[in-house]
Amino acid sequence: MSPNVAKEIEQLLPTLRRFARSLTRDAARADDLVQDTVERALKRIDSFEEGSNLKAWMFTIMRNHFISECRRPRPVAGSEDLDSGKYEQAIPGAQQDTVELKEFMAAFSNLDQADQELLILAGLENVPYPDIAEMLDVAVGTVKSRVARARMRLRELHVGGSHLSATPAYASSMRSRNGAIAHHAGVA
Repeated sequence: MSPNVAKEIEQLLPTLRRFARSLTRDAARADDLVQDTVERALKRIDSFEEGSNLKAWMFTIMRNHFISECRRPRPVAGSEDLDSGKYEQAIPGAQQDTVELKEFMAAFSNLDQADQELLILAGLENVPYPDIAEMLDVAVGTVKSRVARARMRLRELHVGGSHLSATPAYASSMRSRNGAIAHHAGVA
């Protein structure tokens, strides 16, 4: 290989990187593709005719190698190769969890304060129903039905999603009773 060809290959690296990036859409994979392309070109440099278009020759090598890599079968979860430890298993992202938490919190914040308090006591703090009934000075059955209604409203708000700011039709009739819960709980 002549020094001119080596210098030309070196000058082509930024152009090869841009082309590889356009093929892979990933910086790390693009760098790997450039490295593989240069390696293949250097192994076959004797087939390159000096004076011809080196850029076109390198681009052809890169494109063909990229297509070959795309056609190569990828490991499938649960396959023997994965079980052998040859590949690391992917860790799922937390984006969906974050979105679901935000949606839940938006729905929860649209509940009446009394409903929020009941759900926090019964659901989050795991306070037994008899203890909640004693705090509110109501029957245990009343606490159970109020918690069930609060959960139902939360589920409707959370699943509906698009109408989070809308007040349910039954909310105004429940406010007087829910206000009593807040008053008994010492919050109102």
